[in-house]
Amino acid sequence: MRKYIASERGVTLLELMIGMTVTVILLSGMLSLFGASLAIWTVEKSRTIMQQTARLTVDKIMREIRYGKELSLNNTHSLRVTKLSGEINTFQLGEGLHGSTLYIIIDKTKVIPAGGYSTNPITENVVTNLLFIPYPEMSNIQAIGITLEVTDPSTGQKQTIHTAGFPWNRR
Repeated sequence: MRKYIASERGVTLLELMIGMTVTVILLSGMLSLFGASLAIWTVEKSRTIMQQTARLTVDKIMREIRYGKELSLNNTHSLRVTKLSGEINTFQLGEGLHGSTLYIIIDKTKVIPAGGYSTNPITENVVTNLLFIPYPEMSNIQAIGITLEVTDPSTGQKQTIHTAGFPWNRR
């Protein structure tokens, strides 16, 4: 038994230093890999949110166009949709500090019972470009092309959606 205890030796200082160095190298590699993965996840999450915002915004505009009776443009950045009830909804970007917020302006003055005006933001400070393209011409719009670009304020990433639609209730 005494011989067994005498043959047992502890870990030398050199072995301890080598083991700690290998552990530190492995942990630093894992930490940098984790940091890179976290950065990629953050960017992709932001991209997903921008794509979802753009898609939902275009869906809202397209739903109004489909159920509209008449389309008209104030300019290429402002679309007016007249519904069967007489309600007029206008989609346009804000002005000044709210220039990248998309609003829907609802005019219910010609609706029975008469309502008035309300301005509702659809998106908050992310729409950097909105373009309505009439077909075939400005005076007799039968269909409308839409280009919507949203930009993430924190990363600067842009997402663009192009689509077209026409009102189902045209007379």
